Amino acid sequence: MDTQLFGAFGSGGLCLAIAVWIILGSRKAEKQGKLAKKHKGEHTAWLMIVFGIFAAGAGQAFSAPGTVGDTLTHALTSQNQAFGNVGAGAVAAILTIVLFGTKPGPWKDSILGSTVPSVYAAAGGIWALPLTVVGSVLKGLVGA
Repeated sequence: MDTQLFGAFGSGGLCLAIAVWIILGSRKAEKQGKLAKKHKGEHTAWLMIVFGIFAAGAGQAFSAPGTVGDTLTHALTSQNQAFGNVGAGAVAAILTIVLFGTKPGPWKDSILGSTVPSVYAAAGGIWALPLTVVGSVLKGLVGA
């Protein structure tokens, strides 16, 4: 018997559910159902952060956000001659500022939101703490 609140989702199942929600919630208003109309633009970033947390444990189809985050972190932290010393914490701060400091948009929020968990993990410290706590709670709820 499953002990999770919503039954067992698994990491891949949760990523699929979030992806479907984002797709349906981002459609034009006349094409949305009643439930999808409850999706607001500012929800996308938060949902995609959860997506990014679980994508690391999901199948190969969901490996891109982690790869993009790792590549972006490496690209910016290895440019010492161009920018000077840039650490992973600075990359995490920059992505967070762009994600939440600009107008919500489904594409930007989906890409950045799903990418920041891997950047936060690379940055460590206070950046990784919320992901660890939230990830632990959510994994217990959905069995992922």
